[in-house]
Amino acid sequence: MPELTMPELTMPEPANPEPAGGTPVSASDADEVEIWRIPLDSWPDPEGYPPELEDILDDAEKERARRGTEPGMRRRFVIAHAALRIILGERLGRAPESVRLTRGRWGKPRLAQGDGPHFSLSHSGELALLALAPRPVGVDVERPRAGLDPARLAERFFPAEESAWVARDGRRAFARLWTRKEACVKAAGGRLAQGMALPVGRFSGQAAVRDPTGSLPGTWRVQDIPLTGAYAGAVALLGDGPFSVSLRMWYHIPPEQSGSVWNTLRVK
Repeated sequence: MPELTMPELTMPEPANPEPAGGTPVSASDADEVEIWRIPLDSWPDPEGYPPELEDILDDAEKERARRGTEPGMRRRFVIAHAALRIILGERLGRAPESVRLTRGRWGKPRLAQGDGPHFSLSHSGELALLALAPRPVGVDVERPRAGLDPARLAERFFPAEESAWVARDGRRAFARLWTRKEACVKAAGGRLAQGMALPVGRFSGQAAVRDPTGSLPGTWRVQDIPLTGAYAGAVALLGDGPFSVSLRMWYHIPPEQSGSVWNTLRVK
């Protein structure tokens, strides 16, 4: 299926616009970020998942998976976190189940050994995104949700210009802004509440983002991720240096199609 991108959403410029902050990026002088798209609905049973994927999770992950009570929640969790372990294992030259993870103060996962890439995982609906990068990274994906009042939330939490954008363009604009903010928060390892005031509305391509309140110290480089359908996605790296994005796909081949379980857990 050809790749579809969310239509470009632009904020109306103020009477005396400030510089947008976007900078053209050359892959030759930029860090590379791998963005892995992980479909969560490829298993024929909507409430099931390949059992060998759960086997590679650690005890804490299995317990979190068991707490998923909403339809499809356990399946989505298991597939997303198993894919994370498989891809990291490929990079580290280790079996997926031997990859040890730990979490920071606000829950951001990282490699316990500290000898591999920085990473960030996000999932919404039937899609997960995994970002691997040479410096601290955050990724977020959102599918606009029915019943959400984006204008009310934006008016309460977002800067005035962004709130006006959401009032004009609705859920699509809200999802775009939300993913940019959350990607920055994840890159910083902070709390979501710290990122709501980040000014992320007026740029295209990449931009350096800073918190004018100082609540979330640092500078982040942010870029939208082209995704299919109604999904919005963004990735942010700590620091203002540019980066290039390499889009990849993870998929699972059923064991009956190969002679080895681990040969079926492929990356490309």
